Amino acid sequence: MMLAFDRRQMLSAVALAAAGVGTGGPAAAQLSMRRPAPLRHDAVQALIDAYVAKGSVPGAVVALVEPGRHKPIFLSAGVTAFGGSEKATPDTLWRIYSMTKPITAMAIMQRIATGELKLDQPIADIMPEFRDMKVLVDPDKSLESRAAARPITVRHLLTHTAGFSYTINGNGPLEKEYKRLGIQPGSVPAFLQPGDGALPDLQVMATALAGLPLALDPGTAWKYSISLDVAGALLERLTGMSFDKVLEQQILGPLGMKDTGFWAKDKGRLAANYLWTAPGTTKVLDKPIPISMLEKDGYTTRPRLLSGGGGLVGSARDYARFAQMVLNEGEFDGRTILPRGTARLATSNLMPPGVFFDTENGFGAGGRVTLFDTRAGGSRSRAGWAGSAVDAYGWGGAAGTLFMADSVRQFGVVLMLQTMGDSRLQRDADLAAALARDAAGR
Repeated sequence: MMLAFDRRQMLSAVALAAAGVGTGGPAAAQLSMRRPAPLRHDAVQALIDAYVAKGSVPGAVVALVEPGRHKPIFLSAGVTAFGGSEKATPDTLWRIYSMTKPITAMAIMQRIATGELKLDQPIADIMPEFRDMKVLVDPDKSLESRAAARPITVRHLLTHTAGFSYTINGNGPLEKEYKRLGIQPGSVPAFLQPGDGALPDLQVMATALAGLPLALDPGTAWKYSISLDVAGALLERLTGMSFDKVLEQQILGPLGMKDTGFWAKDKGRLAANYLWTAPGTTKVLDKPIPISMLEKDGYTTRPRLLSGGGGLVGSARDYARFAQMVLNEGEFDGRTILPRGTARLATSNLMPPGVFFDTENGFGAGGRVTLFDTRAGGSRSRAGWAGSAVDAYGWGGAAGTLFMADSVRQFGVVLMLQTMGDSRLQRDADLAAALARDAAGR
């Protein structure tokens, strides 16, 4: 039976989750003269223990990395499902949803490094159907449109400034068209409603988007959107390979992320995900609803839509490798995954001039970038970003996952848990405070 699902709930979950921090740090050679004391992790362990003890989640795993050689520290608490007995471990599999975005973005940056793409290149050079885009005259009223002021570029895709939207952004005329055509976040049908179109494949989705107006002129504002899915379609068109093979060849294989993909290779290791909000309301439930009731066969077989914006499942062990590469400015265990200059570019503010993420923060390749030091608090300090250094980069996932690296304090963090719609869980502020306590104890 299909449960009704209020997309405002999903938007709230995404908004809470979209607060990953971190940045690519100095290379190991640059750190050899002055290494920090080893990471402490008592406060972070206490945090995930407390989350499990109070029943917010059945289990959680944290990975901590430092620049240089890959020697991750893993912290675990609880089990993979409420009422279950399987312990959460570094090899448990989690729906990482929008933590897919930085991976897709880095694959784009690799092609920029080779010269096959340019940051300010119109995507219509590779996908000509996007050459003559239209823009809505009044997004709240109709699909009436005018000619776009400028073309969509690769930069726009990476920074959510292309002018696309998401079905989770509301229920305006454009979002209704997205729903009708099956243009949804992620690779599984969990959040499709009765009457929505079936999920298309990536190229069909891109072609459908090209035939619709944009919500905004490209380059004028940050709007959370389907743009990283379009980036996946762009990579398919550029390489002639399916997107899953692109990621395997460029990112997952070279980093040894053997358990990360668009479906769980071992579904027995897939953690349960839970919705804490009553469908169609904002009421927090006493007992959550398993998302598996909505997923059908999601994450157990190869999906039709390979979503570069929210489709991957993976382990903390795997994502720690990606975090290590970012922290090492493109290097992993002596191999160059991304040239250092390009890695630094990817984790810098790539927003068009005068455009901000939220008036104070920028955006890099698939992740938020802090523009002000918030470690001392003050007026610029916000819940998910308090304790962040300038140029911090990263992103999170709608089910509570979070990727973070910090070149100033020289560590990276990956948090894996599965919960959606629980407004009581102050994950971002809690994790920032725990990390600060552990850093102070060095």
